Amino acid sequence: MERLHLVRRLEHAWPDKALLATSAVLAESGFGERALAEALKRGLVCRLRRGVYVQAAQWRFLKPWEQDKFRLHAHLLTVRGDPVYSYFSAARLHGLYVWNCSAGVHVTGKSAVSGTSNAKDVVAHHEPLAESESEQLTLRDGNRVLVTTLERTVVDCARVGAFSQAVIIGDHAVHNGARLEVMWAAIEAMPGRRGVRKARRVLRAIDGRSESPGESRTRLIIAEMPIEQPELQKELLAGDRIYRPDFVWEKQKLIVEFDGDIKYFAYGRTADVILDERKREKRLTELGWRFVRLEWKDLANPVDVKRRIMARYAAPFWSAAA
Repeated sequence: MERLHLVRRLEHAWPDKALLATSAVLAESGFGERALAEALKRGLVCRLRRGVYVQAAQWRFLKPWEQDKFRLHAHLLTVRGDPVYSYFSAARLHGLYVWNCSAGVHVTGKSAVSGTSNAKDVVAHHEPLAESESEQLTLRDGNRVLVTTLERTVVDCARVGAFSQAVIIGDHAVHNGARLEVMWAAIEAMPGRRGVRKARRVLRAIDGRSESPGESRTRLIIAEMPIEQPELQKELLAGDRIYRPDFVWEKQKLIVEFDGDIKYFAYGRTADVILDERKREKRLTELGWRFVRLEWKDLANPVDVKRRIMARYAAPFWSAAA
């Protein structure tokens, strides 16, 4: 089959404005099993799971965390029954920041979910789940799914995830209205369960004032330093403007700012935002404040981050900003 002809047939059959397509939908549009096998062989499509495909040209341009979300959506398109999505899958469906976590599809229930939940990328959790610990979400495409609540989702991620990843999820959940007291109650109702001790540590570290994954990771690094802990998002007045820097030590006149999750999360700073940040820094510097600015790549070296902060923290006030 000629490649150009195959490409045109695929484009004609693909549902409008959809990244994913099922084999059933493509077949209804005349792009049957044989043509789909040829498209897969020629690298025109990628199979995310049995019966769900994505055009390869589009897939290559998605960021890793975007690909994880679409793998989850592929499961939604093919699973039979009404699974309760949980753990990191529930976090993704709730729209929480999920950084460096497993892309597997997590479902919770008393028994296995029928259909594609038996696939290798599905993690089935057979554990108690109270009716109050799940809810129905309506997704952007109008589909409705069952997920664990924000609070139960945080607790589950805290039980099995790495510390910083779980804190990032917890920070965002609390920022979006999740209640810490409900999380603590859920933990207390799990005596002897796997990961409870880890979850308690995560809950003690959660702070909903952190507004991005980078701020959460920065806060955890600072928490390990033998210095007074900073105030988060403290309001500072400079002229007739109020500013809310990420981390403030008022006695030391020190501010630590995290400059955006540009590489790893999809909200890069515009030129106007950068210019506004520089004006803000200039006004505060004129009032004696000193700055340490961090980027995502800096967080890979916590020792150096601590060194830079400590150098400014202990320096005389007349020292130039970092």
